[in-house]
Amino acid sequence: MMNMIGMVDLFKMIKKRWWVILLLSLMGIALTTVLTNYLLIPQYATTTQLLVSRKNTNTQTIELGEIETNIQMINTYRDIIEDPVVIDKVLTELGSTLSEVDLQQKVEIMTQDDSQIFGIKVTDTDPQRAAEIANLMAATFQENIGGIINVENVAILSKAKANIVPVSPNLMLNQVVGVLVGFLLGMILSIILETSDKKVHDEKIITEKLGWVHLGNITEMTLAEVAEEEKKPVVTVATNQTKKVLGGD
Repeated sequence: MMNMIGMVDLFKMIKKRWWVILLLSLMGIALTTVLTNYLLIPQYATTTQLLVSRKNTNTQTIELGEIETNIQMINTYRDIIEDPVVIDKVLTELGSTLSEVDLQQKVEIMTQDDSQIFGIKVTDTDPQRAAEIANLMAATFQENIGGIINVENVAILSKAKANIVPVSPNLMLNQVVGVLVGFLLGMILSIILETSDKKVHDEKIITEKLGWVHLGNITEMTLAEVAEEEKKPVVTVATNQTKKVLGGD
């Protein structure tokens, strides 16, 4: 369909049906605003940070291989935190009806390049519960990690606090998406309306594109105009008078 419409025709179409594109764009903004403010449930996130020291890291110099080993160990810590060893104990402490999968989906391990510090980020619909889960995860990991792998110390650098500012949904981002989707739908609808319109709106199409001869125009009359024409008196001319006028006998 797009191959049949050139850039000039596309510009003319937008100029002709701009109101369709504008209407659908405004509808996209309105719809995403309603969804964001009234239907989507706000999500709150908070993070607690931890530092894990291994027994063999007490050296005066830190080599490149040591840094890579620390990064790999953080990946191991991530797996342990998301393992039932920690998850099940946190669920028991919470007394929650959440499943292991539900809790795992709320937890994200935040790492930093070339650092042994990592964070446990929890996202939940309740900011207080998000902070409680994050702190329980950190405390449970701290209590149990020594019995799993050889580490010297696990320090909780900062506890999670309830953050009352939601991280999602993002109203502005959703509105931008809404206006873009509305604009795209407006363009598609305008192209469909334009290509399905078979009427001839300009006589140049007949003479220049089709090569036909323009014989004239037929004006469409309204019902009021038809009624007015019917009220006008009809003038009749006798046949013999017509012949005299034309030079007949």
